[in-house]
Amino acid sequence: MVEKKDKKEKPEEAILFPEVKVGNIVVKPWTFGKLFELAEILDNAITKVEAAGIDIEKIFSGDTIPYTFIAKLFSMISDEVLKVIKISVDMEEKEIADLDMATGIKLAFTIFNQNKEVIKNAFTSLRE
Repeated sequence: MVEKKDKKEKPEEAILFPEVKVGNIVVKPWTFGKLFELAEILDNAITKVEAAGIDIEKIFSGDTIPYTFIAKLFSMISDEVLKVIKISVDMEEKEIADLDMATGIKLAFTIFNQNKEVIKNAFTSLRE
C-alpha cells in the first residue's frame, strides 16, 4: 500500500536542500536573527494589506491567486518587498531594482515560499 503525501508537506528535497538559486543569487531560508531584522518591515507590509481590506489569510492559504491580485499586492507593498529582498539576499537595493522583472518576481516568491510558515506563525502569535 502506498501512502499519500499531505498536500502541505514539504518535498523531501526542500528539507534536505533548503537553498534555492535564482539566476546567480542564492536564497537561503531566514535564520531566527534575520526574522528579527525583518519583523518591522513585515509588520508594515501586513498592516498595509489589512488596511486595504485584503484578507491576509488568502495570501498564506496556498490557493491559486489571480495575477491581478498579485500585481495590486506588489504595488501596495513595493517598498517592503524591496527591503525584504535586500536583507534576505544581502544585495543593494539598486542591484535588486536593476534585475529583470522575471528574476525579481521569482526572487520575491522564492523568499516568500521558503519562509511563509515562519511568517504566518510568527505574526499570528504576535497579533493574538
